[in-house]
Amino acid sequence: MEELEQTVLNNLVRFRKKAGLSQKQVEQQLALRTNTLYDIEKNRQKLPFVLAVQLSALYHIDIGELVRGASEMKDTETAPNNVAPLESLGVLSGAFHPLTEYIAQDPVIVAEIGVGEMGAQPIMDLLLAKLTDVQKQYFVLDLYRYINSVISSDGEIKNSELSLRDTILAQAKIELTDSEKQSISRAFRKLFFGKSMSKSLPRDAYKHFLIWTLHLVSRIDGQPHFKTLDYIQQVAQHIQLPVSAWRFIEDKVAQAYQDEI
Repeated sequence: MEELEQTVLNNLVRFRKKAGLSQKQVEQQLALRTNTLYDIEKNRQKLPFVLAVQLSALYHIDIGELVRGASEMKDTETAPNNVAPLESLGVLSGAFHPLTEYIAQDPVIVAEIGVGEMGAQPIMDLLLAKLTDVQKQYFVLDLYRYINSVISSDGEIKNSELSLRDTILAQAKIELTDSEKQSISRAFRKLFFGKSMSKSLPRDAYKHFLIWTLHLVSRIDGQPHFKTLDYIQQVAQHIQLPVSAWRFIEDKVAQAYQDEI
């Protein structure tokens, strides 16, 4: 079991007991089937994102606290260890820095791709490691297209946005053919909405990563245009991102950029 997964399980138990609740009481309050929480706390069942949000609210904690270790609880000014490798995405400097902690604490990304390994590997490596070769190609190509569309959605294409795109996607280390490059360029002219989601976004973690990435790119030069925000929301709906997940990400984005909104 990954260290971070064990941390989440330990925190689930600790915060439940701190709230003075038994497993049965939690299950009754959240209308869960009998032994659901027991199975989750014993790692016999994965923790769904929606339930993580509900448990955090019930325990009166921020959802990010579920992935923090004991030492981090004592020093809230210290950034989580799993944030550091995001340097490889180019997201630890400039206007997009505030989102890095929230991405590293996204419960779905943590649960599905093993962010506990981030101390040794960049997040892009972890994402790609879970995919077949065919899925990798689809994922990277669609990520390119979505980013190109979010860049051009406000009618402008800025060098700073292109630079961030290239920094992020350079981690994929995938060679593109001329026809693929032409296909990617078309996303500048027409807003892209993928058709092969089972191949390019096979798990929820990839959907979450896509929406986080679009927000990162859109805010490289400050507050994004309303057309850009509309496009990101349309993408979330198109890829069938759960409403609760969309609200979670939007809330964290608002918190991260509270000085700008």
